[in-house]
Amino acid sequence: MLECNACCMPVEDKAPKSRSIFLGLLILYISLACIVTCSWALHWLDRNCSLALYGTLLGLLPGALHGRNSRTADAPGRHWRYLGVATVFVVGCCVAIFPFFPVFPWYSFLEVPSRSILRWVDAISCAGVTVIAALCFKIQHPPSNYVRHAVWAVFGSWLLVTLLAALVFFPKEYHPLLQHAAWHLEGIDFVWIAWLMTDRITALADRPSYTLSNSGPIIRTAAICFHLRIMTETFLGVKNVSLAIQMVFASIFLMLWMFLCVRIALCLARSFWLLHKELHVVQGAPEAEARWALDVVRLEILACALITFSCTTLWWLPYKVLSWAEDQHVADQVLLIPVVVAHRFNHLIKAASVAALSGLLWPRHTSGSDKTIEKLDRAPTMSIRLSDPDLWTDKVHELANRGVTLTSLLNFWRKLEQVMPSFDPQVSTTNDVVRLAIIPLSHDRSTGEGHALAPLWSQGEPVRAQCMVTHNWSNLFHHLVAGIFADALEKEYYAGVAEMLLHPDGCQELENSIQARNISSKSYWVCAFSVNQHACICDNFGRAPPEGTPEFEEWDLKRRDSKTGVVFPLCPCKQRKIYNNEPALCEMNKFDAMMRHLNRKQDGFSHLVVADTAFDVFTRAWCIAEIVESGRSRIRQQIKLYSEATLDSNYQRLSSIDVRCCKASRPEDREMILESITDIEQFNSDLRWRIFGTEGLLSKWLDGPSRAKLVSRVLRRAGTFGGHLSSGSTLDPMDSV
Repeated sequence: MLECNACCMPVEDKAPKSRSIFLGLLILYISLACIVTCSWALHWLDRNCSLALYGTLLGLLPGALHGRNSRTADAPGRHWRYLGVATVFVVGCCVAIFPFFPVFPWYSFLEVPSRSILRWVDAISCAGVTVIAALCFKIQHPPSNYVRHAVWAVFGSWLLVTLLAALVFFPKEYHPLLQHAAWHLEGIDFVWIAWLMTDRITALADRPSYTLSNSGPIIRTAAICFHLRIMTETFLGVKNVSLAIQMVFASIFLMLWMFLCVRIALCLARSFWLLHKELHVVQGAPEAEARWALDVVRLEILACALITFSCTTLWWLPYKVLSWAEDQHVADQVLLIPVVVAHRFNHLIKAASVAALSGLLWPRHTSGSDKTIEKLDRAPTMSIRLSDPDLWTDKVHELANRGVTLTSLLNFWRKLEQVMPSFDPQVSTTNDVVRLAIIPLSHDRSTGEGHALAPLWSQGEPVRAQCMVTHNWSNLFHHLVAGIFADALEKEYYAGVAEMLLHPDGCQELENSIQARNISSKSYWVCAFSVNQHACICDNFGRAPPEGTPEFEEWDLKRRDSKTGVVFPLCPCKQRKIYNNEPALCEMNKFDAMMRHLNRKQDGFSHLVVADTAFDVFTRAWCIAEIVESGRSRIRQQIKLYSEATLDSNYQRLSSIDVRCCKASRPEDREMILESITDIEQFNSDLRWRIFGTEGLLSKWLDGPSRAKLVSRVLRRAGTFGGHLSSGSTLDPMDSV
């Protein structure tokens, strides 16, 4: 999940090696083609054998063009995708329709009824695979190496079905070329599909099991046997010795393939049992999550079963046995139609199953949050009514133009220890940094006035914020900065970025990354920097609760440095303090109005929630208010978490989160925010899904392994943190296989 430049280095190192392998294979192919041509010209090989070898080289070529270690992850550009769709559709339709014209004597050696059946079989299978391949080519998917493998597998199934159906267009003497190309391409397609299936199960188990981690030799041995059977038939014909050798290779292939598929089926069945058991003992968000995971596993069991038992070899073996026992004519009359039907629909089923397994044809899940948003649209604004709307509007516009660029934020981070000697990234909170760094830096000692830090960094120039950041002041400031950079760099979690911020080299790497992406000037609205702290909190700690109460202990902690325990010094500035008694000029009551304004004026405006490791951000009233406004205004929202582990460890608490338990420094603020929520129960449910669920983790597009890993997390999380599974249950689907 987490990606950093250091993690990408091995991929870059492998690129020259991959190019060398590709060039070597290309030279080998050209050399072999030249050898076959020379052998044919010198009459060392007859016409049929030469064409069969040409077909073999053509059939194996896709395997050289796209191998196991291919690093392509991005979908092709729009024009290339639509060109591919048009090509696949036109060729597929022509091949499916033209055999019905009487000029093409396809299957002429059969009786008319049998010939008609096979023409329809070719037409239906070709049309079906064409539709699936065209859909897979058309879809613009997020970067995924797994999906690119799946597209190649679907393309392979389409190409070999099309090649076999297209025999009608060519004179009979050229049939060995197309037939051998299709047969060997089938072996390549088998390898692609086998790797896709094993990668899924490895992701589901969340670790490579012994059998699946050793699946490489099994798959390669099966593939070699598949191709050797074809080569035996090519060079030895249909003699008894040839048929016996072919039987050996086919049997080995079938046994290895069935062994692998049975292991995969057992793993999926185990996962299905665990999820089904979990579904009966949970409610709410965990129930929906388990139901989603159960649907995923159910689909994968069906897809893997279809791929397994549609194996062509199951139908080829009895055909060859009959040919051996009787003769070719009897086998054609008795079993040719079942074999061709099984073969064509085998690849139609494989193409559909691969497309489903990869996530290409997997629909996005939707929840009931749209209903919540509709209710929020009718909810009253949280902004306090005022008598001077012009002053209010001017202040909203002023606040909206106090964005902080990524460059400014990184520069501030780098010099923070100089400004704040007690700063400890593992201890110091945002509250500490505001009191000991932001307030001193924004105090103009020459005039005695104070300012927000953001406009000082921009030298008074307006910087319209592109993203609003919701965060908790008790969170580590280190994590706040990491969360912002993780959002800018499109990381799913911010733990990796947090680690980079601890080292000068890591900071330089971050700077290089934002410059390479041309996002150095991307601006974020962060209250700590964008609000003038001198107009509200710099000279006080708020009203003290009664001593001896839990509220007093919390208040006392907030006025002390988290590292040293020393009470913060108060600011001596002369800036006039403005609170809710002057609502038009106050800067602390306009967050929702400012979000609406930016959503109207700033293209692509988004809302970022940086969640602390304890998830206290979801217990603060004003943070909840910003989430409410984000939903009401339909602003694109992102929640950045520290890691998967922090989410999972808080699973039970978050699954029952209740906005009515939120806290605020001022009780009246809390009451105002709760009154603005029309349906609190529905809002609670929606909030849970935004943290983990169909509106959060599960709503985004996931490729095959990512979806399998998420299913694995649902299992592990429910058992480990939810306590729902019995103590004797194993959470790893492979443990009992």
